[in-house]
Amino acid sequence: MQHKKLLVAMVAAGLSMPALAAADITIYGRAHLSVDLLDDGADYSEVNISSNSSRLGFKGERQFTPELTAIFQIEQEIQFDSSESGETFTTRDTFAGLKGDWGMLRIGRFDTSFKRARGPANFFGDQVGDLRNIARTTDHGRFDERFRNTLHYRTPTLNGFVWDLDFSTDHRNQTTAEGGDNRAYSTSLNYKNGPFTGAVAFERQNIENSPNPEAWRLAAAYQITPEFTLAGFYQKSESAAENEGTVVGVAGQYRLSPTMYLNAHYFALDSDLTDKDANLFALGLEYRVDRALRFYGNFAMMDNDDASALNPWSQARTSGPSGVAGETATAFSLGMRYDF
Repeated sequence: MQHKKLLVAMVAAGLSMPALAAADITIYGRAHLSVDLLDDGADYSEVNISSNSSRLGFKGERQFTPELTAIFQIEQEIQFDSSESGETFTTRDTFAGLKGDWGMLRIGRFDTSFKRARGPANFFGDQVGDLRNIARTTDHGRFDERFRNTLHYRTPTLNGFVWDLDFSTDHRNQTTAEGGDNRAYSTSLNYKNGPFTGAVAFERQNIENSPNPEAWRLAAAYQITPEFTLAGFYQKSESAAENEGTVVGVAGQYRLSPTMYLNAHYFALDSDLTDKDANLFALGLEYRVDRALRFYGNFAMMDNDDASALNPWSQARTSGPSGVAGETATAFSLGMRYDF
């Protein structure tokens, strides 16, 4: 992502130029749009325009001592195709904190460590076919979340290992209730060494007067050759209704040329609920003009068991119908992503 560093002249706000010069402030964002033909396998087959996790953000840092730097970030989802009333300007990762040789500590609302751990195996992030369409379901627990009221610590890198730990005093409400039990915990151990990247993660979401959902996740990728990367994914989760689901699958990326990439993955959901299994397949071709600008064309398909109503387009996107139980949902997508 290409960032533009700003010395913002906010004289009207009463900030002096020396104070501004001491802070490194960045404005950044992403415009991610696609045109999609979505078919639910029953009565719906239409062209949609979708804004896919597009965003605008501000972040900055200031070093006070060699061991202590203050950081902040404010990030908002931008819906280029439509707008929603009542949204605040902090719908995405928003926090303040400190970092140094000892690691990073921050407080706010942001992606959980468990959510970030899927990264090595998700080559279709924020596109049709996104792994979350089968790994993040209501029946088996919704674990790819941002917690409210969260304290996060990240260790420094040690021999390729990094440990992340999140604690939320109340992940469901704005204010922690007296005697409430909506605390949540999310953690991941990440490792990167040469061509190998991997993560193992655990999350538990305490819910008052209910069984507590929890999940394990393992994702790994290995660059077998300079052109070919192979990845694998495993997740076992249990919802508040004590329904269990297991998702396993493989993914791959092949660089056809310096600017062209072929992506594919297959994931299977095994549910302990009757007729709730599903299979997700995606195939895509991506052209990268630059790291900041890319175009792609994807095909994705969700094959549902008789009682399963998932689809390959519901996550991280603004448009699309619900799935239909027992039907095979398909999507063709042409998209553009511009990071600025």
